[in-house]
Amino acid sequence: MNLENSKTIVSTNWLAEHLGDPDLRILDASWYLPAMRRDGFEEYQVEHIPKALFFDLEEISDQNSAFP
Repeated sequence: MNLENSKTIVSTNWLAEHLGDPDLRILDASWYLPAMRRDGFEEYQVEHIPKALFFDLEEISDQNSAFP
């Protein structure tokens, strides 16, 4: 993938250089399989990229699915 033309996926270097941009929006969608015994939101609360908002994948997932 050519990151130069991407508007949604960027390199860590690009992000570091643009953290102060007023129109930049960062979403943290950290999620782990239940067997990993980790909590993405809990980890987000402890530490995350400055200005990042948490995007809860559980909230938009199909809770009736047979898959984890």
